[in-house]
Amino acid sequence: MYSLLTDVGPEIPFSLLLMALLGLRARVVPKASLWIAAPASKVWELIELRDGKQEDWGRTKTRAECVDVYRQVFRKTYQTELTTGMSRAFEAFFRIKSEDAERELIIAREGLDGKSINNELLTQTYRLTPENGGTRLSMSYEWGPRPLIAQVTARADLWGGLFRLKGLAETGKPNERPYRIISLLVSLVTGLITFAGFAMLAGWVLSALIVFALFVHEMGHLIAYRMMGQPWGRMIFLPFLGAIAMPRLPFESQGQTVFAALMGPGVSTILSIACAIWVASTSPGNAYAAIVGFAVAWLNVFNLLPAEPLDGGIALRSVMSRVIGNHARFGLMATGGAIAGVGLLISNIALVIFGGIAILANIKDRKIDAGLRPLSSLQVAISFFGYVAMVTAYLTMISVFSGVVYNIGA
Repeated sequence: MYSLLTDVGPEIPFSLLLMALLGLRARVVPKASLWIAAPASKVWELIELRDGKQEDWGRTKTRAECVDVYRQVFRKTYQTELTTGMSRAFEAFFRIKSEDAERELIIAREGLDGKSINNELLTQTYRLTPENGGTRLSMSYEWGPRPLIAQVTARADLWGGLFRLKGLAETGKPNERPYRIISLLVSLVTGLITFAGFAMLAGWVLSALIVFALFVHEMGHLIAYRMMGQPWGRMIFLPFLGAIAMPRLPFESQGQTVFAALMGPGVSTILSIACAIWVASTSPGNAYAAIVGFAVAWLNVFNLLPAEPLDGGIALRSVMSRVIGNHARFGLMATGGAIAGVGLLISNIALVIFGGIAILANIKDRKIDAGLRPLSSLQVAISFFGYVAMVTAYLTMISVFSGVVYNIGA
């Protein structure tokens, strides 16, 4: 125990940073402003909320219906076409809080009384100012408490929406290109910062391998979202920590939750196996292939630890809630305690921290996967055997790669 406390490296501050980015919540109020080569009347027509208004934003179409004329309350229905040929629809209620034609519009969310406002859009503010023969449109959204990482995504979404409106006002068609470019830039910039951060700790070569392994892993999640029929999600790197892939739409079932969680390490096995084949086909084993395979295997086997917010913990959370229902949090706490215990036994602070996070996340009673269709018995079995197969494969490859890496070092 004493050596564990005295030999602590950067794990604690980095783990606390990860917890803050993914766990701590705060209101998000992004703002953006853009000049549009169109009169204020044209821009106002695009942003005003009126009965029967329909909008086409690529895969998503919206329709507004006035349900309370006196209070100016509207129901907006959003329908998104999936790549599977099906569609997803949901609705939300909004009220015109303040309106000054062609100058200012403030829309407030309705229908959230008694409900959680976490991750909910609460207020939309639009201001129009004539400028240089066109119009400057200033937009501001207020979201209920969201994870700190959402500070980045909320601003990316706002700017993307603003450029869409600019394209629609100027050409009659929403400009989707800036939205895609902004998402790509977020991934690229955060990736470069992450690369530089790891390089300060482990050198440029190892940093490049880590970032590449993270990219492949998160692409597995994005592919999973796409296989569910969703539009492509976004990838954000977390400096000194890793990366996260975010879906565009909420999940509909526990099956989707588990599938998305396990597809990250699942797709990464392809890269690790390819490296293993490369090593086995050369004599002596190719050094670069062994190092890449070793890094990929270790990153993913750690990610499969059954502790939130790691992928293994997310999958276990859904499986336990299906198998033991309301008692799932006790099983998750016991698993976290076991991981922390092993960490203490082998003096591994990372295991202690993530085991502790799993315990803390479940001390307070909570609804796990609320509103999602539960896993079937077959899906539980597939999830279990898929998880065991991946862990076994990675441990086997670590054994194969470690011998080659050891010989390189020697």
